[in-house]
Amino acid sequence: MKTFHLLSKTFTLVAFLALYSNSFAQEFVWAPDFPVGAELPAVTAPDQHGNMQTLEELQGDKGMVLLISRSYEWCPYCIRQLGQLIDVAPQLKSMGINVATLTYDPVSILTESALDHEASFPMLSDAPNYDNVKALGILNAQYSPGERPYGIAYPGIFLLDANGVIKAKFAEEDYRERPEFALVLEAAEQL
Repeated sequence: MKTFHLLSKTFTLVAFLALYSNSFAQEFVWAPDFPVGAELPAVTAPDQHGNMQTLEELQGDKGMVLLISRSYEWCPYCIRQLGQLIDVAPQLKSMGINVATLTYDPVSILTESALDHEASFPMLSDAPNYDNVKALGILNAQYSPGERPYGIAYPGIFLLDANGVIKAKFAEEDYRERPEFALVLEAAEQL
């Protein structure tokens, strides 16, 4: 009987700890102010050629993929993801979906990155004020003004329809992990 009583107390304690820890667990939600079904705020930024662009102007017939990254100058995870996007961009284009990126990099860095990686789609700069990243609620709060990485975003991907409505969002809590473009392509086929 003592064994049963001890097991019962142990089970009760384990159940309590599980419930207690779950009550404080938070699920990661990227760009929480812009859920699927919402519209993004107006995004205006210069591209790698210095030309001002808006998402509305960049939309394809069926929509667009907007990849938001940290930096194409120094972030190896962003640079690798840029290469993956370059690989799938023709597939997306054939579906009527245009592609663009947004980083905190200045235009000069984006010009160099576009040439180095042979990117043919718009690469938008949110420098120097990072207004778009702030408006989207994805400014990385880990850094303060004056620190080199200040202005970087929590990275992720928006899939928008032709009207600018968010149809899907893809992001990982850890910036070193990036969503698979196979998932983006699968969602894009539904537009």
